[in-house]
Amino acid sequence: MTSLSFALVTPSLNQAVFLREAIDSVLSQQVAALDYIVIDGGSNDGAQEVLKTYGSRLKWLSEPDSGQSAAINKGWRHTQGEIVGWLNSDDRLEPGALEKVGAFFEAHPQVDLVYGDCDYINASGKVTGKYPVQPYDYTRLVVQAKNYIPQPATFFRQTLLTRLGLLDETLHFGMDYDYWLRAGLGHPAAYLPGCLAALRLHGGAKSIAQLGKFAAENVRIFERLLARTDLPADVQQQRIQALSNVYHRAADNSFWAGALGQARGFAWQAWLYQPLRPRSLWLWLLMGRSGRRWAERLYGNPYL
Repeated sequence: MTSLSFALVTPSLNQAVFLREAIDSVLSQQVAALDYIVIDGGSNDGAQEVLKTYGSRLKWLSEPDSGQSAAINKGWRHTQGEIVGWLNSDDRLEPGALEKVGAFFEAHPQVDLVYGDCDYINASGKVTGKYPVQPYDYTRLVVQAKNYIPQPATFFRQTLLTRLGLLDETLHFGMDYDYWLRAGLGHPAAYLPGCLAALRLHGGAKSIAQLGKFAAENVRIFERLLARTDLPADVQQQRIQALSNVYHRAADNSFWAGALGQARGFAWQAWLYQPLRPRSLWLWLLMGRSGRRWAERLYGNPYL
C-alpha cells in the first residue's frame, strides 16, 4: 500500500442521483491516508440527505457558491494531502486507482502530475467508450487544442498546487484543461496506462448541455495561453496552427450546440489563421440550420 496521503474534493450541485456512486468509489479506495470532502453548492434535490447517511465517514459542506471551480478550490482549502485531485459528483474512480497513482508517484519522484485512462459511461453507469487519451507531450496538448488528459483520472502533487495556485474561478467549463496547460510549463507530467476513472456523459453534464459556452471559454483560455512569452520554442513556432485549431474546434462545438452565428465567427477566425487548410465544416455552416439537421442525420451529434 502506498504511504502517500491523498486530498480529494467532490464538487456537487443537484446531482443526488449520481452522488452516492461517486462517494463510494472514493471511500472504497485502499490507501493509508485519505482526506476527502464533498462541497455541495446548496442542492435542492435531496443531496444533503444522501450526504448525511455517511455520518462521520465523510466530510461535507453545503452552501451556495460561485461555481464548480470555486467549490473545488474551497475543498482544497479544507483538505490536506501529498497527492491532490477532484472527482465530479457524476463520475467515479475505479477500484485500486489511488493505490496505482500513489505507487507511480513514489517510483517517479520527478513527476508532478500523472493521468491514466478513463472510460465514458452513460447515465446508468454502463461503459459506452474510451476517453481519447494520448501519451504526454506538451506541444501536442497545446497545438492540437484538444484535451487528451481526462480530468477524473488526473492527480498531482500538493507541491504543484502550492507553486501553480488554485483553479481559475472565472472558468466554469475548461478549468481542468486550463490547469493542465499551465502546469505543463515547467512541471513534469506523465501518462500511467490503465483505467483509473469513469467520466459520465448525460444530458445534464455541463460539457454537453452548455456546449456553446464551453467553446467560447476554450477560446479565451487559449488566447491567454498563447499570448505568454514563456512558451517553449516548439510551441511558439506552431502558434498559428494552434490558434487555427482552437477556433476550428470552437466552431465545431458551437455548430453542434446549434449556435450557428457563433460557429461562423469561430470558423472565420480559423480560416484567417490558415486560409489554405480545408475545412469541411464550412459547407454545413453555409447551409444554415438545414445543414445542421442534415449533418445530424448523416453523422449523429458527436456530443450526445
